[in-house]
Amino acid sequence: MSEKDVRLEEALDDLERIVEELENGKKSLEECLDLYEKGMKLVKHCHARLESAERKIESLTGELPPDLD
Repeated sequence: MSEKDVRLEEALDDLERIVEELENGKKSLEECLDLYEKGMKLVKHCHARLESAERKIESLTGELPPDLD
């Protein structure tokens, strides 16, 4: 499955797991850096998915919902 196929919920679950592992403090520096890099990629992916959903809502309704302004 490519990164673009990952659902938002799956990406958020993965991100939560990474945060837990980093907070655990039992990883080496190299492992922490790898996890951090993966986490940042997931954050960017989630942000892009949310922006896409926002654009779709705007396209369908002609405006953004009040809570997204």
